[in-house]
Amino acid sequence: MNTAAVPIPLRTAVDASLSWYDALCSLHGVPCGIQNDVWAAYAPPPPLHSAAKSAEPTVRPDHVLAAVEGLEHGGIADSFGSFDLTTEGFELLFEAQWIHRPASGDPSEVPAGWSIVRSAAQLTQWTSHHDTQQVLLPGLLDRSSFVVLGKRGDHDSADLTAGVVLHLGTAAVSVSNLWADEPDQAWAEVVSAAGALFPGRSLVGYEYGADLERAQAVGFAAIGPQRVWAR
Repeated sequence: MNTAAVPIPLRTAVDASLSWYDALCSLHGVPCGIQNDVWAAYAPPPPLHSAAKSAEPTVRPDHVLAAVEGLEHGGIADSFGSFDLTTEGFELLFEAQWIHRPASGDPSEVPAGWSIVRSAAQLTQWTSHHDTQQVLLPGLLDRSSFVVLGKRGDHDSADLTAGVVLHLGTAAVSVSNLWADEPDQAWAEVVSAAGALFPGRSLVGYEYGADLERAQAVGFAAIGPQRVWAR
């Protein structure tokens, strides 16, 4: 498989993920870059993030391994599911599917109960539901490419029942960190919210298990594997 053969939806999803990693590393003050078709963090990456990601399907495994040499927690994201690192001392953390949903031509509105998280205190409440306190820092709210959404049961309720992060990349909006008391309903509502906030943009991300099935039920297509390796 050569670079030219990568289908556009898959290319869009991978590039959106690389954009997310660039943005999160910037937020955490972690330098990063791409060499030999490998995106890499040049210092320990943000929590829950890989230290290296393949940016092209033709990347050489030794180049990916070189990018994490010397890092104690050097996880690797194989964006195209194309290599096996078990003989190199890594374990497969999970295998997911990239997902893509074309832009909807129908106008939509942000569903009732959903609103944008705008303060550090609100973000702290949000991340307490998702174990991302050390990942999604308050500075995220000052970046125009990020929208953190939370849902409350009613206008008078202080309790959050769902949340999601939307990140506007060059060609698509990444849907990530979705959690909910009622996940089936939340996936449908997030699609509507993303369409209202970013009209005309396709939606991408990656999921596995029950959340992959929920994404497919609201119009996402599974478009290719991603494997995440840890040691």
